[in-house]
Amino acid sequence: MLKVFSCITQEHDLRLLLVAVAICFFTELTSFTLAGDIRRMATLPQRRWSVMIAFVVASGIWATHFIAMLAYQPHLPSAYSPLLTVLSFAVCFAVCFAAVNIRSIVWGSLQMTVGISTMHFIGMAALETAGRLDYDFPTILSASAAGVVLVAASSWTFSRLKTRFTVIPALLFTLAVASIHFGSMAAITIIPDPQVVISPSSISSQSLTIVVSAFVVALLMVSIVMLKTERRIISNGQEEARRMKLFADTAMEGLAVLEDDRIVDANAVFWKLAGYDEADAPVQIDLGELIPDLAVAAADREGPFIETTLVRRDAEALDIEAALRRTSMAGKPCTLLVVRDISDRKAAAARIAHLANHDPLTGVGNRLAFNRAMEERLAGASEAQPLGLLCIDLDRFKPVNDLYGHPMGDTLLVKVTRRINALLDKTELLARLGGDEFAVLTQRAPHRASQLAEDIIEELSAPFTVEDQMITIGASIGIAYAPTDALDAQTLHSRADLALYRAKSDGRSCFRFFDCGMDDQVVEAFRMKADLRTALQEGQLKLHYQPLANLTTGDIIGFEALLRWTHPELGQISPVTFIPLAEETGLIVPIGEWVIREACREAARWPNGLKIAVNLSPVQFTTGNIVEVVASALAWSGLEASRLDIEITEGVLVKDADGALRILNAFKALGVHISMDDFGTGYSSLSYFRQFPFDKVKIDQTFIRDMETNPQSRAIIRAIIGLAKGLDVEILAEGVETEMQIDMLKRKGCELIQGYAISRPAPIEQFDDIVGGRVDIDLDQRAA
Repeated sequence: MLKVFSCITQEHDLRLLLVAVAICFFTELTSFTLAGDIRRMATLPQRRWSVMIAFVVASGIWATHFIAMLAYQPHLPSAYSPLLTVLSFAVCFAVCFAAVNIRSIVWGSLQMTVGISTMHFIGMAALETAGRLDYDFPTILSASAAGVVLVAASSWTFSRLKTRFTVIPALLFTLAVASIHFGSMAAITIIPDPQVVISPSSISSQSLTIVVSAFVVALLMVSIVMLKTERRIISNGQEEARRMKLFADTAMEGLAVLEDDRIVDANAVFWKLAGYDEADAPVQIDLGELIPDLAVAAADREGPFIETTLVRRDAEALDIEAALRRTSMAGKPCTLLVVRDISDRKAAAARIAHLANHDPLTGVGNRLAFNRAMEERLAGASEAQPLGLLCIDLDRFKPVNDLYGHPMGDTLLVKVTRRINALLDKTELLARLGGDEFAVLTQRAPHRASQLAEDIIEELSAPFTVEDQMITIGASIGIAYAPTDALDAQTLHSRADLALYRAKSDGRSCFRFFDCGMDDQVVEAFRMKADLRTALQEGQLKLHYQPLANLTTGDIIGFEALLRWTHPELGQISPVTFIPLAEETGLIVPIGEWVIREACREAARWPNGLKIAVNLSPVQFTTGNIVEVVASALAWSGLEASRLDIEITEGVLVKDADGALRILNAFKALGVHISMDDFGTGYSSLSYFRQFPFDKVKIDQTFIRDMETNPQSRAIIRAIIGLAKGLDVEILAEGVETEMQIDMLKRKGCELIQGYAISRPAPIEQFDDIVGGRVDIDLDQRAA
């Protein structure tokens, strides 16, 4: 210390030293003041301002060093290297910039000390004098150590300072610069050496004095500008605060600032939600008075929005969403409370919840509510108290929508719901699962559930009057029980559906209980679908032919081609079984094309002009190019178009009447004859005769089967025959099995018949007596 003191008092001009120290203190005070303001104004561009701060800090250190050097009196000729002088400032600025951007106090202090020391020794190296410099390194290390401590103390004090009073950190930093400089100067001894020559390009002390003076003036100007900028920053900050206040007051949400569970500030929306006018809002209020659920340790809580209630000034509870966010304002940690009014949303949610659990059309439970209720009731199901599920599907409901429109269908569904509900007790639950599908949960014993199913079928089979229209439908029901059939909701529903499928397969308008064999039947159906894909390629499909007879002449006028499937393992499979599977999978399109080509090929070989009748599926009308298929088969086989009868059911016309009629007219253009199959079983068959001139009508076999015993069937047959004659359309009765039926039909004027009374379907070879003398046709040559 004595050595440093001696260096200062005996080897320096004290007046210049005081100037150097004053400049250092003023620049560092400016730097710390500006840094403090920038720290509080988080929206400012930090990197740009850190460059400015580093420039002021480096400039102060550099000016302090060279003014102190000018105050140094080595009593020898001396000058300064311009390159090293400039380099010393550049190094000092670079190191200061790096240190300013280091968050760690320790590493930042070490970096800053290295920068000050490096600048000092580069500045000393810039000194050119008639002598050699000898360094005392222990003194230098001591000075650097003191510098590190003082820089760290300055940084620590600044980081803990909560006000804009930055004199202490500026004073400590000035002491750090002075310690490093004068400690290092005290460690230097200049040994005169006449052989050392000063470079002619060096800067003289007088010139350096001018340069440093100019630099100091510029530095002072920069500091003044930065101080003015600081004031503008403060002004901008205040304006920003006003804008933020305006922004908060115009927000859609209530915002409040909490300090220790007390609301110390809030926007206008918050006070309005709380029932206060902003003018008479309390200065502070406990959070617990407004939102009790958030009052416990609010300052430590942070998370997503939660639903709670706000107690308004008038003690009314308001439904809100609230969330807490930890933040800081003006350098102080605090908690931000965000509040949303959700009272309208909750009221709407209650209405939506009702709609979400009820069918909007019928008012009964929907699928979601029904599944939830089934899960709950399954938990208490036991063998002593089983839970039954009835799956109800309306029969013949789709044609109602197609023929009369959806509004009438909706009205019918409402009436269906009322009829079913009238049969249930208070413990039973009815739901509409979608479309014309309903379900009932019951705790009746199975034998009582049977009676309930019978009652439902009877009620729904009775005619409905909808908008002056008499509509007759029906219902099929599948029943499954827990825990005997299933233990979970999904399986119970699946097995009730299987029972429903069986009820529909058994003729509809009936109910069936689930039994274990139904699962095997489903597996078998899937297997059949897979096997049906290869049946055509492997030659398992064949055509059988059933004769069509003329009652007047007794002649066979043609045959109807009927598809048969001989499975390699299961044997003969009924068309009633595999035709629906083919339609469901879409395989009916390629199979149907093969049937048409094969039937045309066979009929073309008959020499006596016998006709061939082929059934078309409704699927073939909506998928593929059926007209082109028929035209191609006629051209390929050489069969005259007038010998081909295309038979369609009313279902073809119900789904898309306009599209179907376009196709039928295209068939007519080819010369093909069109027959209406299963006549009398639909809703409005008569209307189609006005739109399309059919060549033949086939009376459905259900009427023929009952005609001997049922007078209504005989009346319907008589009416159909009379209609056909009036329209000049051929009439054919299918399913004729007895001589009595033949006699009755002949008396009623029916011309054509088909059925077991004539012959069962068989391979064409069994009818050689009718189609004898068949001719062979070279189809390959015809195709060519």
